[in-house]
Amino acid sequence: MVEVKRLAKGLCAMLGVVVGIVVVLLVVALVRALTLEDLDYQEGAIDPGERDHLPESYLKGLPQLMARALAIPTVAWGPGEYDAEAMKKFHVFLRESFPHVFNSSVIEVEVVNEYSLLLSIKGLHDDLVPYMLTGHIDVVPVAKDKWTHDPWGGHILKDSATGESYIWGRGALDNKAGVMGIMMALEYLAKTDFQPERSFYVAFGHDEEVRGLEGAGHIAKVLESRGVQLDFILDEGMPVLKGVVNGVEEPVALIGVSEKGWVTVELEVEGPGGHSSIPPANSAVTRLAKAIVALEDNPQPSMFGQGPEADMLAYLAPKASWPFKMIYSNLWLFGPLVSRIMTAKRETNAVTRTTTSVTIVRAGVKDNVVPATATAVVNHRVHPAQSIRDVIQHDRKMIADPSVKINLLPRSMEAHPVSPYGPEVSPWRLLSAAVRHHYPNAITAPTVMVANTDMKHYLNLTSTIYRLLPVLVTNEEVAMIHGPDEGITVASLTKAAGIYHSIMVWGARWT
Repeated sequence: MVEVKRLAKGLCAMLGVVVGIVVVLLVVALVRALTLEDLDYQEGAIDPGERDHLPESYLKGLPQLMARALAIPTVAWGPGEYDAEAMKKFHVFLRESFPHVFNSSVIEVEVVNEYSLLLSIKGLHDDLVPYMLTGHIDVVPVAKDKWTHDPWGGHILKDSATGESYIWGRGALDNKAGVMGIMMALEYLAKTDFQPERSFYVAFGHDEEVRGLEGAGHIAKVLESRGVQLDFILDEGMPVLKGVVNGVEEPVALIGVSEKGWVTVELEVEGPGGHSSIPPANSAVTRLAKAIVALEDNPQPSMFGQGPEADMLAYLAPKASWPFKMIYSNLWLFGPLVSRIMTAKRETNAVTRTTTSVTIVRAGVKDNVVPATATAVVNHRVHPAQSIRDVIQHDRKMIADPSVKINLLPRSMEAHPVSPYGPEVSPWRLLSAAVRHHYPNAITAPTVMVANTDMKHYLNLTSTIYRLLPVLVTNEEVAMIHGPDEGITVASLTKAAGIYHSIMVWGARWT
């Protein structure tokens, strides 16, 4: 009995210590959350100058121009397979729609590899390192029967539910919003004889959707051959999101500071074949199936905290509501919980780890023949905190069957380096200030771009690459990208043009 009492007393003391530690940790977390104003990572307000706005009279003509751009079917189906006539027609459209750009004495326009464009804008000061804005003119194919309106109709229609005017058409978001936004901003500057303080480039590839080898790949070679080095590049990326991040009501501009890598492997298993009436005990198909299940049940490890995703939440914390404010600002305490929550949802899971997708499975050719060979193609999108070698080692360990061959297929690519970000980084401050000038309540935060862009071709030109499409979309509208009924609101289009305009005007303010 005495021993039991002593044990109970010891357990109570231990429990008291644990409770005390938990209370102290929670108090520290609470204090940190309550003093977040000292940790606000956002660029402060900018005093607008005379040229810091696109006038209303100019903005009124932009929706019709965008509608005309969307009516040109610049479709890319595969590497080297695209609508060449539509590409040429789009070039003519740009020259007719933006005459001041194509006739400016400070803008040189080059056609690269027949269908891509490279614009060189001469600044006033040669000693300032230039930057580059990019986009792509090609779009993905459409399934017309899935669309409410003709994807090539160039329609501007009002949504009866929201009252918003939408410009409908394939490429409205990916990526003619970027191309047209840049050209609209540049045309106004050329029209008003404005010459920027800092030189910059504008690059529009014509085959980004199909690897970009003939477009951005050639543009990069042209720039490299001239010895060009850039301060930073801004390319397409995530749009400005509204109502997507838990606990954050304000618009969120998630700027991609890295891009996932890509590796595809083939799992190959050989075994005894023969007649299906006398099946083997452990067929090639069975062992392949076990290997696939092993990869599904044992995903690549979470990299939360080893990439920019933790900083993403820290940047959002000052504007988050409770209890998210406390959680996001204290990832040292709640990190494991946040990692587990992010893993549970496919969109956020893709940000925190290397993903595994079994995309092709091949085996038998006849219903009464046991196949002697079975294969599966597995595509990984590699997190920047991992290497391709790490990913394949994990696959091999989880499969744990030497009879399953893991063959590396062509076209692998390591994840892109993480570009510098934060209030102390000049290009980040420029981009953040431009976004907040047009969306005053917006929060800019770093993230990993889970899809792939043309930026793989430009890695030798700069160590600072950002990926953002400055267009405001809701959670529902995100599904439009590569999907049916793609469209952009008139308000978002004009804001995008305004943000690009601010970057061009302020290009030398932070150097």
